[in-house]
Amino acid sequence: MKIVAFVDSSLYAHSVIDHTIWLALERRASVELVHIVSPNEVAASNIAPIHPGGAVLLERDDTLNAKLAELERQGRERLEQAHRALNQAGVNDVQVRLCEGHTAQTMVQATQSASIAIVGKRGEHADLARLPLGANLERLVRGSKVPVLAVSRSFRPIRRALAPVDAEAATSPALEVLAGGLLPATPIELLHVGDASEAARLHLDQAAAKLAGAGFASSARIEAGAPNVVIPQRVVLDDIDMLAVTAFGSSRLKSMLLGSLTSELLRACQVPVLLC
Repeated sequence: MKIVAFVDSSLYAHSVIDHTIWLALERRASVELVHIVSPNEVAASNIAPIHPGGAVLLERDDTLNAKLAELERQGRERLEQAHRALNQAGVNDVQVRLCEGHTAQTMVQATQSASIAIVGKRGEHADLARLPLGANLERLVRGSKVPVLAVSRSFRPIRRALAPVDAEAATSPALEVLAGGLLPATPIELLHVGDASEAARLHLDQAAAKLAGAGFASSARIEAGAPNVVIPQRVVLDDIDMLAVTAFGSSRLKSMLLGSLTSELLRACQVPVLLC
């Protein structure tokens, strides 16, 4: 098993490292620490008017190159600090990689040989006041073939997970990942938000049986209401440590609906969210 952890200077950086250490020790996984320097983002923050003589252009190029060099130095330093933290915690199979390129594309490329990616819910350039689903995170989830664990600011071991169950199907990418043993065997609460129909009960029973077959204890409940309200409430009331969701659907409409709900849950739930 291989974990790719994205290290930056955001408020989530320490939590990314702590979750990486926890999972690597639990699953005896190798780790690749990745830091990305994006010339496009640096250039966008250094836009200046260009005069016909080209003097400002040359000055801008020099400034951009100097800033890139400084960001690369800072990136190497962060990677070294993270590497030391993992080694001190007993995680020794660690590689580091400093990348330059478009952030989202480079993140997707970095996960090609991974089993799971770990990233902060929001990156270093995110607007704290708006708390959006970061564009880079969304593109990573859409473009990557592996699950993405988007972590919250603080760390605590994942001892109980919540997995919403759709009334239309007994399984989902999130349940498949959980049953596949990617994460340690923690109790899982299955939740259907909506009517207590016979189909919903059947799908909950089938999901529980699938998890039981993989060695996971589970409980199930049906609760009426809106998913964006009920799910965050259950996270708090049931002392949930991680939410596992299917981030996007197969059809365009379902993808839009799930994407909107995922964004709301990332904002509202102050726990890590496993996006599948």
